[in-house]
Amino acid sequence: MEVGYIASPVILGHEDEAETLLKRLVGRPKELDIVPIVGMPGLGKTTLATKLYSHETVMGHFDVRSWCCISQVYDRRKVLSEILKRLDKQNTAREESDPSEWADELRKLLKGKRYLIVVDDLWSIDSWDDLRTIFPDDNKGSRIVLTTRLNDVASYTSNNPHHLRHLTEEESWELLKKTVFEEESCPDELEEIGNEIASSCLGLPLAIVLTAGLLARGEKEVGYWKEVTLNLSSNLFHDAKWLMEVIELSYKYLLHHLRPCFLYFGTFLEDEEIPIWKLIQLWICEGFIPHNEFIELTSLEHVATSYLLELIGSNLVTVAKRSSLGRLKVVRVHDLIHQFCSKKAQEEIHLLQIYGSRSSGYNNPQVATDMTSWRIVCSDIHNFMMWNPPTEGTHSLRFTVSSSAIRSTEQFEDSLEAFKLLTVLDLENVKVIDSFPQGILLLIHLRYLSISGAFREVPSAINFLVNLETLILKSVDRWVKLPKTIWDMVNLRHLQLSGISRFWCSSLPENSQNPSQLGKLETLCTVRFHLPYDNPIISHILRNIVKLVCVIRDDDFESQSCQPVFQSLDRLQSLSLNYYSHNIALSRREFDFPSTLRKLTLLYFDFRDPWRRISTIGELPNLENLNLDSCHIEEDKWDVNVGEFRNLNILKLQSLGIVKWNASEDAFPNLKRLVLRHCGKLESIPSSFESLYSLQLIEVENCSQSSTNSAMEIKETQIEEMGNAQFNVIISDS
Repeated sequence: MEVGYIASPVILGHEDEAETLLKRLVGRPKELDIVPIVGMPGLGKTTLATKLYSHETVMGHFDVRSWCCISQVYDRRKVLSEILKRLDKQNTAREESDPSEWADELRKLLKGKRYLIVVDDLWSIDSWDDLRTIFPDDNKGSRIVLTTRLNDVASYTSNNPHHLRHLTEEESWELLKKTVFEEESCPDELEEIGNEIASSCLGLPLAIVLTAGLLARGEKEVGYWKEVTLNLSSNLFHDAKWLMEVIELSYKYLLHHLRPCFLYFGTFLEDEEIPIWKLIQLWICEGFIPHNEFIELTSLEHVATSYLLELIGSNLVTVAKRSSLGRLKVVRVHDLIHQFCSKKAQEEIHLLQIYGSRSSGYNNPQVATDMTSWRIVCSDIHNFMMWNPPTEGTHSLRFTVSSSAIRSTEQFEDSLEAFKLLTVLDLENVKVIDSFPQGILLLIHLRYLSISGAFREVPSAINFLVNLETLILKSVDRWVKLPKTIWDMVNLRHLQLSGISRFWCSSLPENSQNPSQLGKLETLCTVRFHLPYDNPIISHILRNIVKLVCVIRDDDFESQSCQPVFQSLDRLQSLSLNYYSHNIALSRREFDFPSTLRKLTLLYFDFRDPWRRISTIGELPNLENLNLDSCHIEEDKWDVNVGEFRNLNILKLQSLGIVKWNASEDAFPNLKRLVLRHCGKLESIPSSFESLYSLQLIEVENCSQSSTNSAMEIKETQIEEMGNAQFNVIISDS
């Protein structure tokens, strides 16, 4: 599910320090320079690093950029994976290789390039010693930015660490005011008490935004603001303990239905970036979103989304990533807030955490004194199998560390046998080595199941899980067979086959038009269909699909059944399609995309019938995001007509053979972002884009010099003649 727009967080203060550090990043020396930012918790180290990382000058200066979080428990595999993912979109095959191979690969990727790496939340010298050897110094002006709260760590990594100052009283009040009132002005009667509150936070941005969250949720009147002031501790030291008290106060002001959702962040790893889609499904399947028989499950997702937006509005939860359209994709919490949630969740939502040879939240693992709805989070599968945690009331079981592996499914099944009431089982970070654990099929109350490994097929008894709503399968094997009993899972709403490139779905159920079969399915990724044989699956079984990622192969060499595909999917909003036909005649198959479509990605699509098809796509009334990647085009000219792509916000053209591109003055009236990658033949961007006031950004990567020049000409016109001061162009060659 996509979460809608929300205002970006207010980032104020430290402008002078940002300017100083910016000069250090893009200036001399040519040698690799380590830039530590050091300061106490809540001072804004990560915020400042983020500001630098996304600065226009920095983005244009460095060949490649990446980011990783270290946290207190150093996990080399996780850190290297995080850096590589941002550099080259890590594939699933690499997940099984040794971390030392990843380190070698990272050195090769960075070799000869001017790179910027941000290492966030560094805690130990040993962690730095392990990482430092990976980063080459080729005298290209590369930089590594570190954030740490420890002076000895900062001084060890560099003889010139940057000590981050506290915000001034003026900056503190400005940040508080902007966070509470956004674009509105502060009433005069609140100025004095507001300044007093801001001053009491002693220049700590985390304390300021949390306090602002309290003020924003209540009445904008003096009485309420004085009440908040009285509740703030008078602790003069304003250390991490005091910040915990501020977090506690923010928690107490939360509405009761938001509290378990907030505390659930304590079940994730510190500094973990959490996909919103996954978080919402877990909240629902954990039972945090109240529902009854009259409420649709889709409504539950809307309720869960509103809960998340309230937590973001309180500044307890931070947006970590947005989509290209500005929608929220990933969230996280500050490490102090994570610490609070982790501890409080032990009391409030019965969280039991097992790390190594120790546990927290359950004093005696041999005897359960309270069997009600235990939620177990374990760092390692082997530690879990050695413990004897409470079972008869355990509601959910999740594993957090990606280095775990189940080499004997029999032993794991023995450990699972007593967990009869599980509704959530998250094995995404655990690799199942030999086969799909049959014992999982006895957990008939499961609503959420995520599992990864080297299994080649899913057992036919998967349909025993009659209550399952979310199924995530990640496999390192290229081909995985799903049984036809998958069609019997009437409550399944989300099926994600990450890393699986073929879905053996040609075995149709006996009655493929039965409305009850998979009638609730909304998300399906990634599947392979063969036309025309699988047309009934697309048109009937997937009739309620909202998001679909698929590969389509045309196998009808005699071209006898070329009925349109997708036109019956009247709820479809997001489609990613990789299409290939052995038969040139079949490449002209009609794809009548539904008018509900908002996002469309076409990979290796064949436009042999020149651009008539793309004009049809341009007429889709709700299309906001279009990505054409490595598509075959017979003609080298693209003319966009009047009124086409009237609601398009994002256009990405990658590896296309277009030479000439013309667009009517009335085309793309709402375009905000244009991305051109590896379009080496393109001579120029349409001149009509010079007067397109909605346009905010053009990104050009590995394209012709003439198209790069046209982008710069558009920038000049946009800024000087159109007055579009926010317009930007990013040029890169990687």
